[in-house]
Amino acid sequence: MTEGSKTYWERALMSGPTGEDLFEQYCLSRNCKFNRVGFDQKNENVDYFWRLSSLLRNLPDYVITNAKGKTYAVAVKGTDNFKQKEIDLMPSMVEAFSSPEAPLIYAFCFKEKQAPIWLTPAKIIELYDKAQDNQWPDGVIYRNLNIRNIHERLQFAILDPKKASRPVLQSDDFTR
Repeated sequence: MTEGSKTYWERALMSGPTGEDLFEQYCLSRNCKFNRVGFDQKNENVDYFWRLSSLLRNLPDYVITNAKGKTYAVAVKGTDNFKQKEIDLMPSMVEAFSSPEAPLIYAFCFKEKQAPIWLTPAKIIELYDKAQDNQWPDGVIYRNLNIRNIHERLQFAILDPKKASRPVLQSDDFTR
């Protein structure tokens, strides 16, 4: 059973590194300064968390500044699964948490990968649109973005440095 098929609490209580743990390890190895800004339900429970606005519940997890001085708002994911309610919220996330100087980026961190898979919100929407609906026992609709299987194609896609926004960043390429 993959982590993405487990409930939140099953994943939160499991042993081993979380997506956030893997992300922090990666940042430390790449000399990226990181600051935690989102909620960490595993270590700091917020009573009645579900009562908060969906935008507040979905704050990016980190702000990072890399060795080249670039800044990013980063949402960390430890699974290929992306909830419908998260994709519906994506335009508001971009509006609220992204700027030209500090774009919103998603870091998909998996135990079997040495570096995060970096995706822009636009690329996530594209992958989501190509995937099929699934449903967890609690009724939550999600789609598996199949990022692990298409990782090599995504990471080594030809990237045009003249374009204003790049849909996929190579794992150690924080230039835009």
